[in-house]
Amino acid sequence: MRNADKARMRLASIAAATVLAAGLAAAQSQDPTVLGFKKKFAIEITNPSTLTLESQAVILDVAAIRSSIAEDFNTYNYAIFEEKAGDYTLVVSQADDLDRDRYHDEIVFVRTLPASSTTTLLCYYSPDKSFRLMPAEKAFARTAWEQGGAEAGWESNLAAYKFVHGRIEFYGKLQAMLILKKLPGPENKPQDWGMDVIDPGESAGLGGLIYWDGTARVPLFGPSAPQARLTVVSPGPVRALVKAEFAGIKAAAGDAGMKVFLSALAESAVSRHDVLVPSGPAGEFVYGPGLQKLAGETFLLDKDKGYLAVWGKGAPNAGEIGLAAVFSPADFAGLDETPAERSVKLKGATGVKSTHWVVGAWERGITSPGVPAAKNWFRKVEGMAQRLLVPLKIRFRAA
Repeated sequence: MRNADKARMRLASIAAATVLAAGLAAAQSQDPTVLGFKKKFAIEITNPSTLTLESQAVILDVAAIRSSIAEDFNTYNYAIFEEKAGDYTLVVSQADDLDRDRYHDEIVFVRTLPASSTTTLLCYYSPDKSFRLMPAEKAFARTAWEQGGAEAGWESNLAAYKFVHGRIEFYGKLQAMLILKKLPGPENKPQDWGMDVIDPGESAGLGGLIYWDGTARVPLFGPSAPQARLTVVSPGPVRALVKAEFAGIKAAAGDAGMKVFLSALAESAVSRHDVLVPSGPAGEFVYGPGLQKLAGETFLLDKDKGYLAVWGKGAPNAGEIGLAAVFSPADFAGLDETPAERSVKLKGATGVKSTHWVVGAWERGITSPGVPAAKNWFRKVEGMAQRLLVPLKIRFRAA
């Protein structure tokens, strides 16, 4: 074997070992084919807005990749890179199997997208074998950790959420870190990482769902609600993803079922909720997230900009907190109130996935909006809504 060939083999071996063992955030400056990849295609992501989208979630549809550009695309052996002047920087991503059939359905990564821009990335892959990256963990999900308490939790490095009998609660963090692995613990009292900052009582908390059957209100939380079956779809490291499946939702036209994908992504404090009613009465339905009414609260609904926000007192010892729901203005169908909560009513269609987001803030934590808190919280939520609702355009092409 020639010395040049031996050198190339050593280079490929070192590069692969470095990426695999250390999970580096940047690949070597050489062409990624030294890692054994045989094919590639380009991913174009267009931000059509005049806003810079910081730490924006980019979700790629694997079926769309295979049908449009790479029929043999292998989600077990790929990596995405940004190339500039011959240097290749790894874009940390994650492939998720949403229905647990061992075939990945989506690839997700977090990216800052400049205003009015198109970002081009390169996806390298091989049709066979497998390739595993081990990046820094910035998202995590788990199932129940104490009897009678939370049934599942999901978090990013900035915020953590939990599912408790259909209600959504959240933890305030004092610094960017993952905390769900530390539980159970005395989460209702201040810890070195933060604390549980919301006591929802009989309310929906931060985003528990309601289904409307005409004028009849059917809460999907509390002791009389249909029990949800919870599955951790992905424990991270880029996206923490939990699936909640409700069956037997009573409706005049027949029982309905609902799937809700609850997720948190690295570098984001927002919890994304993708709602799908795959069965039940055909046509449109109305659902929506509820926000707890807080003591001493100030609240604001802007149906044209797509958000409902409230600021007030949180759980005992927590101080003040903010709650918000972000939704597409086109889906808005009204506001519903009970003594415990306000709920945004949203239009959905059977068999079509609908998306909204919820987010919490804590005056003492890293998500604090600063002083004046309520005023700044509403401004912050408005900015989140503007960015979350930008319709990214994603195209795959030959490279």
